[in-house]
Amino acid sequence: MTTAEYDDYIAYCRQHFEEGLIRVGFRESDTGWRGMIAHADGSTEVMISFGVRFPFRPPRVVPVDPDSVEWSWHRELDGALCLVAEDDHDDLWWTEASAFLAHVTAWFEQARAGWPDDRPDLDLERYFQFSDDKRLYLYDDLTGYPNGFVRFRPSGNNTMRIGSGTRPPKTSRHGKDRFGYVADLGDIDVPPKSWQDVTARIAPNVDLDRRIRNHFVEIVVLIYRRGTHDGTIVLEVWPTKDGKIAVRCLRATADTIAAKTARAGLVAPLLHEARVAIVGVGALGSFTVDMLVRAGIRRITLIDDDIVMPGNLIRHLVGPEMVGLPKVVAVKRYLVSRHEIAAENINELDKAVSSGDVAMELLTSHDLVVDTSADFATTALLHVAARSARKRIVSASIQNEGTTYRVDILPPFKGANALPVSSVVDQQPPRMFEAGCGSPISPTPPHVAVEAASVTVRHVIGLLIERPVHPSGEVRNLDDPARIPQ
Repeated sequence: MTTAEYDDYIAYCRQHFEEGLIRVGFRESDTGWRGMIAHADGSTEVMISFGVRFPFRPPRVVPVDPDSVEWSWHRELDGALCLVAEDDHDDLWWTEASAFLAHVTAWFEQARAGWPDDRPDLDLERYFQFSDDKRLYLYDDLTGYPNGFVRFRPSGNNTMRIGSGTRPPKTSRHGKDRFGYVADLGDIDVPPKSWQDVTARIAPNVDLDRRIRNHFVEIVVLIYRRGTHDGTIVLEVWPTKDGKIAVRCLRATADTIAAKTARAGLVAPLLHEARVAIVGVGALGSFTVDMLVRAGIRRITLIDDDIVMPGNLIRHLVGPEMVGLPKVVAVKRYLVSRHEIAAENINELDKAVSSGDVAMELLTSHDLVVDTSADFATTALLHVAARSARKRIVSASIQNEGTTYRVDILPPFKGANALPVSSVVDQQPPRMFEAGCGSPISPTPPHVAVEAASVTVRHVIGLLIERPVHPSGEVRNLDDPARIPQ
């Protein structure tokens, strides 16, 4: 699409929408299109306007008389109707005026009914202007500060971190620390939008207004609830010359285990106690274990007898600061520092799996063994041991210079056949060797290692929660022109 075609598309969408408004009696003014929305309680006059991102964002609808519409979670700070959620944008349906106006009518009907199907979005920040302070305020478990005073101290990366404390009487107001108070708003049916709204909901157990005017409190951390969900907002407060208290919203977030694992997936809690052994923590294995830890695994054994070489880094999880360390040590350090997994929950075995005793020990002491060693002898040994122990392993490998990867469930589930042996594609003679290494350097690109690790993790999680993705695994053949020089 050319720039001219793009501009024509935007102009057409707007004209088409405006024609739809004209057909139902809306009239254009300097600030938008003015007209009536009929609903069960009568009708409400509204102003419809287009933002700079229309048609990719819906039009704005503001009641001409703001007080004619009850204040609720479904109003914006400026009084506009909150009509479309962030996840309701399929097909840009609002570009049809008839559909959009029907949606506005439905908004009024829902408001009249009291929003019976309301979802408890924790978006109280929308109802306060944001502060000019661009730092990120981090708080931990706020149950440790019930109706108590706190102190935010500067931390790394332009952040402020919460702790206990009150402002000493002789502390300069221009110091780097900021002092505050934690209060509980309780269950909120209507969002507050001013300091008066906030204080009306706080139990009168502390004279906050006086402390704010005396500059002993400049941050207020508010805990609130909507339905069964808990939320938090951090406000900056200060006295104004006319005796009032001004308030602005600060950028803030929880720095807790719950916050850090909330995006790990719905099955993450089911994986916390699972014990997984990863045999081989090279390119494929390192990314596999990293994603398993992100997914919720907290008990890991790493097995590898190799060390990190500079040439490994382009396809490996760890960075140059780990060169020279055993791979199991390097990967453990990375996981502990990046994911806050307890070091005692990661075991290291700096040797190859070369005997039946070692294989059986891994199988019997773990819920699942994942083989990413790319070593035929190791895979065969683990497979035989798994049959003897009446267990299964997951074997993942990248083949054919990165044009194939496969994940095998060994042995397959009853009634399923093992995956066929991968076909060998025509390969060019090796183009590069590394000094001191008896095999050529693999041209497998880094993204293939990451993709193969993702597929491996899907199968591992499926087995751990007893919902296998496939009874015998899968093979994927890639046609990757990036590896073929032109």
